[in-house]
Amino acid sequence: MSSVNSSSGSRDGITKQRGIPTRCNCGEAAALFTSKTVKNPGRLFHSCPMGSEKDKTYLFKWTDRSVVEEIEDFQELVDVLLIDNSQFQKTLTACETMLKRQESRIEEMEDVIGRCEEKTIECIRELRFIKALFVFCLVMFCMYLTYA
Repeated sequence: MSSVNSSSGSRDGITKQRGIPTRCNCGEAAALFTSKTVKNPGRLFHSCPMGSEKDKTYLFKWTDRSVVEEIEDFQELVDVLLIDNSQFQKTLTACETMLKRQESRIEEMEDVIGRCEEKTIECIRELRFIKALFVFCLVMFCMYLTYA
């Protein structure tokens, strides 16, 4: 995970890469080697192919240390993601609560609309009755004028 590579200065002027190194300070791509020394037999390390063990201006870093740094950096990212996830969960819960309130309001409005429709139908019936009564009265008045 060398995407988390950050640099920090060292005391001999060479920048040290955090995590698994990808390039030497000279610009050369880092290579993976296996130690053949008595002190560290079989231990993996990253080094610049242009450098030597004695030349401290070139890259040299033990792979196990690099991997530990990668894991530490990854853990920091996981911690941030856990915090972000927690905040997202709180926001999601708040949204779900608000959605339930809105659904409840919609149900109330649908009930009101249903009652309004019933009242409208009742008013239309009453208007038809009044219209028929008016026509009946008009006919009666015309008959009264005709026969009186």
